[in-house]
Amino acid sequence: MNNNLITIATFGNSVEASLAKQLLEAEGIPAFLMDDDTASMAWHLTIALGWIKLKVLQSDADNAIDILTAVEFINSDTEAPSTDENTPQAETSRRRSSTKTKSDKILDDAFNAAIIGLFIFPLCIMQLYSLWLLVFLLFTGWKISANRQLKAAITLLLNLLMIAVTWMLVTALV
Repeated sequence: MNNNLITIATFGNSVEASLAKQLLEAEGIPAFLMDDDTASMAWHLTIALGWIKLKVLQSDADNAIDILTAVEFINSDTEAPSTDENTPQAETSRRRSSTKTKSDKILDDAFNAAIIGLFIFPLCIMQLYSLWLLVFLLFTGWKISANRQLKAAITLLLNLLMIAVTWMLVTALV
């Protein structure tokens, strides 16, 4: 029996990660969350940690992916990890699937920062962070899924609007 833990999915927040873990455990598959506590306490470090990772035993990986795909926790185009994770095909598959989901997660973080910046933080600090995430996505070349492109446009418009309003307030006060 192979007792190696492998990552089958990554999540941007602990709620989704916990739901996926509970779903697998309800089906009798032991699952573990890595970096969940750190991401919950310091959400701004989630990207640096490499997201919250859902790990299962390598022998349960195929069943776990099937279960999560059935309830749409992970993309259906994610391929099951091969037993030899050092092959070029496995590496290419991992990069392709993780790049697609990570770009959507980064876009979600940018949108959340733009919304929070509307209400909480003065002087555009959150908008600048959100713009930095959007520029990061632009220069990495990661593709944003088609249903998220409108969200990216709204995020950009919110950021530019708040920066313009702040600029007008600062120039009016000076």
